[in-house]
Amino acid sequence: MISWASGQETSPTHPSGHPPAHHGLKGANRLTIGLGHTHVSQGKVDGDTKWLTLPSWSINYDHWINDKWAIGVQSDLILESFVIESHGNELIERKFPFTVVPVAIYKPGKHFSFLGGVGGEFAKGHNFVTTRLGVEYGLHLPKDWEVGIAAVWDNKWDYYNSWGLAFTFSKIWP
Repeated sequence: MISWASGQETSPTHPSGHPPAHHGLKGANRLTIGLGHTHVSQGKVDGDTKWLTLPSWSINYDHWINDKWAIGVQSDLILESFVIESHGNELIERKFPFTVVPVAIYKPGKHFSFLGGVGGEFAKGHNFVTTRLGVEYGLHLPKDWEVGIAAVWDNKWDYYNSWGLAFTFSKIWP
């Protein structure tokens, strides 16, 4: 609750007169579903290089080692097929690629988290090693829910780069 007159934040107290205990993230688990778009700058359409915006879903799981660090697995599914051109001018079709990346997450404050990891993008015909870097912004809701936005950059080694932007919905539990 916010006191509009003073601009100070207030919180309810227990019957003892003390504020409730703060529950940190240490030992917590988080399951996240994201709805977003993946952006590919090297897409090929009718022989021309085009910027592609492709719908995608993500499902992520994190386990918090302490209040600032977590380890997790992020997975994304692009809901369309597309073609990219490799550095050797070879055209490669990506049929509904699925990405799985183990990540480390650092949360320096209340809302922002930074992540990085190495995994793979899998699709019929070609699988690519992938490096992921990202940032998340989350707002905590009652009953251990969280809504947020996530931005990630993926480098598919020696093939192409993409970046994704997603709205996220998370459940946190002990």
